[in-house]
This record gives sequence, C-alpha cells and structure tokens, in this order.
Amino acid sequence: MGVNMDTNVIIVGGGPAGIITALTAKSVYPEKSICIIKEIGDGVIPCAIPYMMHTLSNPNQNTMGNTPLEKAGVDIVEAKVISINPKDQSVTLKNGKLLNYERLVLATGTKPVLPPIPGIDKEGVFTIRKSMTAATALRNKMHKAKKITIIGGGFIGAEFADELCQNADAEIHIIEIMPKLLPTAFDNEFCDQIHDVLTNVGANVHTNRRVVSIDGTQCVESVTLDNKETIPADLVLVSTGAKPAARLAQNAGLRIADNGSIWVDEYMRTDAENIFAIGDCAVKRDFFTRKTAPIWLASTATAEARNVGTNIYGIRVLHQIQGTIAAFSTKIGGVAFASAGMTCRTCEKEGFRYVTATAVAPDRHPGTLPGANELKVKLVFADRSGIILGGQISGGISAGELINMVALAIQKKVSVRELDMMQIATHPMLTPAPTVHPIINAAHQALAKLRSDRNAKATIRKVA
Repeated sequence: MGVNMDTNVIIVGGGPAGIITALTAKSVYPEKSICIIKEIGDGVIPCAIPYMMHTLSNPNQNTMGNTPLEKAGVDIVEAKVISINPKDQSVTLKNGKLLNYERLVLATGTKPVLPPIPGIDKEGVFTIRKSMTAATALRNKMHKAKKITIIGGGFIGAEFADELCQNADAEIHIIEIMPKLLPTAFDNEFCDQIHDVLTNVGANVHTNRRVVSIDGTQCVESVTLDNKETIPADLVLVSTGAKPAARLAQNAGLRIADNGSIWVDEYMRTDAENIFAIGDCAVKRDFFTRKTAPIWLASTATAEARNVGTNIYGIRVLHQIQGTIAAFSTKIGGVAFASAGMTCRTCEKEGFRYVTATAVAPDRHPGTLPGANELKVKLVFADRSGIILGGQISGGISAGELINMVALAIQKKVSVRELDMMQIATHPMLTPAPTVHPIINAAHQALAKLRSDRNAKATIRKVA
C-alpha cells in the first residue's frame, strides 16, 4: 500500500508552465504548500535546445535549475505520476506513494509525433527530447555526423538547420512537406526569405517534398523522397510536430478536446473539480476565431500559468486568457523573423476581409551607422473597423521585441488610426528614424488604402 502525503497544491510537470504556476501560487498564497512533480530530473530550457548543438560551448549552460523553486519554498519531487483520482483528490506515483491535494495543476506538455515512415526506428534517427542527457547525446552524435537530414521545416527544424550549418564539414538537408517553410506563421514573402537565408548559410532546402522511407540496414544510411531522390544521411532528426500529453487526464476521466488536448475553460479549469491544465497539454483557442489551435509556446504557457497561480483558490483576475495570439520569433542565419496574430493566408482561409501594408526602413538612423539592418514590417488590419489582426517582421534583433508591441496591440484591439498616431521613442543607435518608422508607416499606408476604398465605394453609391 502506498504512503500518503498531503500538500495544498500539486503541479505535475516541471517545464516553464509548471515552474511559473508554482512560483505565482507561492507568491499569491504564501501560506499554502506547493509541490511540483517532475518526471525529468535533468530538464533543459526547451526553446534553447537547438543552440546546445554548437552555439553554447557547454550543454550545461542550458540547464533548467531548481534554484528559484527552492528559494520560494516549493517542494520538488522527481517522480512519474501514473494515475489521478479526482474523487479522492490524490495522485499516485510510480514508486507507490499517494499524494493528496486541494488543487491539482496538470502541466504535462507534449510528446513528439513520429510520422509512419518505414525505417523511422533505425539507429541514428532522433527526436527532440527535453532532458540534458538526451540533448547532450544528440549533440555528441551531431558533432560526429557528416550528413544530417532534418524532417520538418517548422521553427525547430529551421533553427536546427541553421545551427548545424556552423559545422562546415557537415552536409545539412531539411525536408518540408508543405510548399513553404514555416507557412503557418508567415506569408509567402517571409517564408521565401527564410528559405533564402537557410540556403545562404549552406542548408539544402527541399519544400513540397515528403520522406517515403529511411533506408539502411541497422543504422540509417539515406532517406528517399517522394520524387525518388535519395539523400545520403548518417543522422536523421525528426521534427514533424507533437501531440498533447493528455493520457493521465484521459485515464482519470477528464474531458478531452477533439484535437487530443485537455479541455479547459478560460480560467484553465478542467471539467473535474479543483483540477486545472495549462501549457501545451491544455486546449488552445485562437484569439479571433475561437477555434482550437495547435499553438504550443512557452510564452503562452507561462501566461496561463500566471492566470492559474493567481486564481487557483478563487477568481481574482477576470478574463485574462482570451485566446492565443500565436506570437512567434526566431533568428535564422543572423536574420530575425517574428509573427503575431493572423497572416493574410489565415485571413483568407477563415474568410476575414482585410487590408495589409508593408514598410521597410533601417533599424538605425542614418542607415549608414554600424550594425544597421533592414527592418521589414507587414501589418494586417480588419477591412472595415481597422482593428489590427496581425503583423510580421524581419530584420535585426529588434524584431524580437517589436513583435511584442504588435502582440499587445492585438490583445488591446488597437486600430490602424491609433498606430498611425502612435508616439514613440527613437534614437539613432537604437531605432528607425521617427520619419520612416516601419510600424507607423505600414499603418499609415493601410489607413490610406482604407480611405481610398471607402471613397471609391462612396463615389459608386453617388453615381448609382
């Protein structure tokens, strides 16, 4: 029989979502005991895994440590939870212990999805795992490999391709089944720019191609594409997506959404009393359409975590999670790419009428200053109201923070007029010139299009 232990709040999962929930709950409810249960004892910061291959001189520089939790007085248990009993408000660990809770938070993340490719189980085929042991082993293998194929051209695949091109002795191929790289986050001109940047750093990019087999005897020796092309490979990295790790919740009888995520309301409450779910395992709803969306980001997870940590013993903050904006940023070949909200492609798919404009300017003024980069901003607005729907940015590293301004504008439903009149701080060494700031200029161009369209419609009505 298991040993019983009691704690006020149990959090299952030691990733960013679980950690921020624990720290927030301890801050808001210091009198409560908080316990975080993590299956992986040597966790790493997930988003930085690609940079453990070359950029970080030592993989241990990407350790996700326990120090903040320990300082806050959060109990840490390294164990695997094998079952949940909502009726008794307890969880059972693999070692037989029973832990009782007042509140339970599931932050179990995702698991990699392996496509049904013949040969995918061969030696030399890897997925991305979030432990120091696994990441270090992958790094060691990649340093020895001479021909590496990456299956999947999303953010992680593109970042790995860019990182691995630092090894001049290795031949890198990236295979993407869609016609463009990163098509869900960017419109075509940005996708094409990413393609060109990766090609320029030495990656071989294959879009609109599918891997039909991974070939070799015991170890991988090559991959075959659907056009019958054979690519020699001594290491294959599969980065084709993930699925929510919802088995614990499902086995406990919790409601599961159609896409396999744990169902939650806007306060991240499941349909079981006193049980919450956050992060990649919990259902995400698009900010505009409210449809379920497979958008799994640490930034979204930590926003949800702060919501749950604050509201776990009663709703203190109202309506903070109104849907995912899907704000992304990355850096490939020295160029930053960022996106938030809807693209033109998603607007057309969902039937949204829109107006868009693009502006380009140096991110210093004058552009001849050292370190200046071209900054390209594309904004998308609703056709009639002029409310911002999305934005995409490429250029220097300032794109990574500018997209956060766009994301906040989306959350606050800022109009094209407000952006056109936005007051900003500028400095020659830090920002574009105020006369040509691409955020304001893109908004100004979109506003001109809206006015022109309205005038044209008014003229038609008058003639009629």
